[in-house]
Amino acid sequence: MNSKQLQTMDLDVSVIIVTFNSAPCISECLDSVLRQQGVRLEVIVVDNASGDKTVDVVRGLGTNIRLLTNQENIGFGRGCNQGFAASHGRFLLFLNPDAFVEQRDGVAQLCRIMRQNIRWGLAGTRVTEADGTIECPASASYPDQHRVRCDFSNLPGKIAWVFGASLFVRREVFVAVAGFDPGFFLTSEETDLCLRIRQHGWEIGFVPEITVRHIGAASEQGIDPYDTWLRRVPGMYRFWSKHYPPRDVRRLLRKDWFRASFRRRWYAVMAWFGGNDSVAWRKYRRYAGISEAARQFMRANSRASVAERKPGARVLRGLKKSQ
Repeated sequence: MNSKQLQTMDLDVSVIIVTFNSAPCISECLDSVLRQQGVRLEVIVVDNASGDKTVDVVRGLGTNIRLLTNQENIGFGRGCNQGFAASHGRFLLFLNPDAFVEQRDGVAQLCRIMRQNIRWGLAGTRVTEADGTIECPASASYPDQHRVRCDFSNLPGKIAWVFGASLFVRREVFVAVAGFDPGFFLTSEETDLCLRIRQHGWEIGFVPEITVRHIGAASEQGIDPYDTWLRRVPGMYRFWSKHYPPRDVRRLLRKDWFRASFRRRWYAVMAWFGGNDSVAWRKYRRYAGISEAARQFMRANSRASVAERKPGARVLRGLKKSQ
């Protein structure tokens, strides 16, 4: 066994960062990781076909960073899985490219705290905006859980999920749940991951002592809000469809479509007076994207339901399971 193999076996943490048009922020993010003290780590960056100088910036930061480049944007979850496949650390830190670890020993503290809390499969950190405002605290329930007939009270721990800007995961737990669901392109993949980890018998932890500063939506600057939300909300819809009863999902989708459609029309009128540079115009485009995403998801679900009801569909499914 050579020295390189010995070094990889001794790694405490693999830091995995998925980038997309992250040139303005990736340098500060990586600097906050490379300056970490008291921990042996590797850094893996997976670039999802950035159209800016992200790849050049990462390459210019030295050879201590392993860079994987994709020819297309495969999404956050799949990018994280790709980075994991190339990793060796006992723990995994999934960090957004616009997130920065404030403490120089932050990652080392995460290792120590995870070792002390043996029931935790995954832990989140305190995530703040640039002004210090807490962005998304740990949640005790899942999105819209109070509107559906689901009981998660038998799952271990009191925390349901934590914000995905920084996720600290045991390697063996990530393997046990088969990583991120690649069906999520953007958003809600961390919520799904946390739920599946709890379903495998692990608790979700939260470490408020460690602060990660998060810019948020850095890769979406200058993009039409319609396109942004058309990509964002299907993640939540997929989470609903995976974990909530079908009848409740249909009701939630209809309600989301109706609300977004109403607001789209309202802000369209306001934008007519304010112009294309106004806040009203951006909100109009946002709700236009949400209503279209809901419409597409409802249509796809309707087609799936029709196919399910076709004569012989259940028989064929049963044959496939028995093979």
